[in-house]
Amino acid sequence: MRRFAIRALSGIVAVLLLLGLVLLVLVQRNLPGDEGGRLAGLAADVTVDLDDRGVATIHAASVEDALQAQGWLTARARAFQLEILRRNASGRLAELFGSSALPLDRRHRLYGFARVAEAAVPLLPPGERADLEALASGINAYFAAHQGRLGLEFALLRTEPEPWRPADSVAVLLLMYEQLTDDVEAQRGTEKLADVPESIRAFLLPRATADDVLLVPDAPPLEPPSLPLIEGSVPPALPKAAWFEADDEEGVAGSNAFAVSGALSASGRPILAGDPHLGHEMPAIWLPMRFVVAGRTSEGVTLPGLPALTIGRTDQVAWSFTNLEGDVQDLYRERIERGRSRRGDGFEPVVERKETIRIRGGAEETLVVRSTSNGPLLEGDLAVRWTALDPANLRVPNADFLRAGDEAAFLATFDRFTGPPQNVVWASASGSIGWRPAGLLPVRRTGTDGSVPYDASDPKNAWQGYLPMSELPRVVDPPEGFVVTANQRTIGTSFGHVVSSDWGHPGRARRIRDLLLEAKAAGTKVTRRSAEAIQLDERSETMRRTAAALRPFLPGDLGRLLEGWDGTADATTARYLVARALRRAVRERALATWAAPPVRWHLEGDNWNDLLEANDAAFRAAGLGGKDAFLKGVADDAVAALEKRYGSDRSRWSWGEANRLSARHPLGYVPGLSWLFDPPRSPQSGAPGTPRAASPAFGQSLRWIFDWGEPEAATLVVPFGTSGHVGSPHRLDQHASWRAGDPGGTATRLSRPPSGTPIQLRP
Repeated sequence: MRRFAIRALSGIVAVLLLLGLVLLVLVQRNLPGDEGGRLAGLAADVTVDLDDRGVATIHAASVEDALQAQGWLTARARAFQLEILRRNASGRLAELFGSSALPLDRRHRLYGFARVAEAAVPLLPPGERADLEALASGINAYFAAHQGRLGLEFALLRTEPEPWRPADSVAVLLLMYEQLTDDVEAQRGTEKLADVPESIRAFLLPRATADDVLLVPDAPPLEPPSLPLIEGSVPPALPKAAWFEADDEEGVAGSNAFAVSGALSASGRPILAGDPHLGHEMPAIWLPMRFVVAGRTSEGVTLPGLPALTIGRTDQVAWSFTNLEGDVQDLYRERIERGRSRRGDGFEPVVERKETIRIRGGAEETLVVRSTSNGPLLEGDLAVRWTALDPANLRVPNADFLRAGDEAAFLATFDRFTGPPQNVVWASASGSIGWRPAGLLPVRRTGTDGSVPYDASDPKNAWQGYLPMSELPRVVDPPEGFVVTANQRTIGTSFGHVVSSDWGHPGRARRIRDLLLEAKAAGTKVTRRSAEAIQLDERSETMRRTAAALRPFLPGDLGRLLEGWDGTADATTARYLVARALRRAVRERALATWAAPPVRWHLEGDNWNDLLEANDAAFRAAGLGGKDAFLKGVADDAVAALEKRYGSDRSRWSWGEANRLSARHPLGYVPGLSWLFDPPRSPQSGAPGTPRAASPAFGQSLRWIFDWGEPEAATLVVPFGTSGHVGSPHRLDQHASWRAGDPGGTATRLSRPPSGTPIQLRP
């Protein structure tokens, strides 16, 4: 028996060793080499230097040649990412991953991203279309020269990529539209509040808050909402439920960006800092890259599948983006009768199309998509109109950043940027700093803001064109010496046009502004190091106030834990974890009492904390009963929720354990492969409501700092690395610096000497 067991064990070991050997061979076979190649469309030779982090510097005589080289290098580093992006946008993931991918495929077939992208390409200006063709030429040249060794993922899935087309690049752009747009959920939520008393609705959905950090002020200033005042009887309370998976500071992508004038910097020149907050993916969303075209340097990050730079700097301007939160989606309730939708006194046909989704290991699925002139019907009679679904609205002017001959020409590029709508924060070599919106914003019926669904039968509710870019407000060289955006309400109602009714919580912007004001008051000059310290700041004033108000009602150990807490989201303690639970419990108990349905909250400041700090009379006037009883109930609810999720041993609670990074690779979802493809699930400090935005699924997708006093010392870091290949030394080599920061600015410096033999690309 023993001999048999030994033999069986030996057999298992032998099989595992054989499988390991096969895997090793596959990994090595699919790693990119340093060999160059032929690019038939090049006008002249292109040289590519790779540094010790795998960041490529493209030396080219023309932008067109540089874009072809960019395509080749993107395919070299991120071939499988390109394939996933294309399949995701076109609704073809189930062809690779089976039925588990059907929800994504159905959604993107419903929107018709592939159809929209295909129709958009012929409408692009010839120059932008040529840019996409150049990029595609480089991608396809690499695909053709490396068939059968494009990545371990392709080998395991037994597939090869189709040739890349310009329409695929536009489809990638549509995915970014989708990630940065969530107006539909906000409008659905607002509609649910129609029967809630007006004072409660005004409290939950304020037009302005006391915490706003405006760049274009209201005139006169708007009054923040008063505390709810219930007249008459309170509706029957709803049963409490786990409504809120996220609090007011969580659950949506964000971003920070700020620029500081030379008067406030140690170098005497402007500084630009940006950190977009997006969903974490493996590999990273962005690909760092540098361009030296005809002697002019540009550097930053590219979005794989799109040409040139998305964020970075040229010889004239450094820039970054944050989401404007522009309202570019509206819901329309259609009045459908016998396959037709009413329009005024007449009708228009409801158009149907069939989408066939192929499923790996299963039968095909046919999806019937119904649409009106407003857009696809999401469900029943509810259609969505979205700027992204009109092919005429899609532009890809990115490569013009590389062509701009001066600052004015560079900044004019943003006038051709149609979306998704963004805040542009910039700092120029001439010494200026500024902010402006960029992207198409619809003009709506006077007196409406798109916050609730429109009646589609009334022609007056149709969009009335788009707001001209020239009419959008701008700020250049403000007297305070800096500009800050962090998805907060930037534009006051005095502007006269609807920009958004769904701004982000102002906490991050307020904290960044306050840190800059403190430095200014103290006479402390901003440096690259102090700018990074702001990006990595972990303090939430919102959570500090929440904890201070509720601490007396907590059990002794938790009360002592929060005593004197400054709101820092430190991974090693449970303070932020407890404060977040209290925040959620406040809202759940109050909303259940008010019979207010769960919605996605927007434009919310610290009005919940204003309520917590109000007196007993205010609580009773709001229908919440006595203050102490209410807060004691909240504290009990929060502790019960924490114990249910994290166990009764409170000494084992920590924010870092609850906030572990959970970035996934598409093949990481396959049983048994997570260890090979997913990055480490490390505990994280920071939180969505702090400048260092951090949650398991989204956070700082890069950190970028540029000082015009030291252009060569610009720093940039992404969560993982440049390479998407298992086994590559550059797959995770930036991760440690991204997690810990880099005060010295050496590990994250973008301009670095070449490492190894240059890659030569020839016509």
